[in-house]
Amino acid sequence: MDNLVRRLLTRREEFFDKSNVLNSDGRRLLNKVIRMVLSEYPELRKLASKTRKNPTLENVTRLAEEITRVRELKKSHT
Repeated sequence: MDNLVRRLLTRREEFFDKSNVLNSDGRRLLNKVIRMVLSEYPELRKLASKTRKNPTLENVTRLAEEITRVRELKKSHT
């Protein structure tokens, strides 16, 4: 999952259009990421849904940050 998120964010010219919205290839990759995220972190369902509806660079970045934050929280509680 991390590799896919990193790929989305580092290859912007490949996955985002001029107005920083995901293109069709980027949306396919985002949907894979979201499926993985929801199986591991169901508490991110609302943010994942918002990101899927409005797949801007800002929302994809926010989702990536939240994945990292929730993962760290879960690690610290185990």
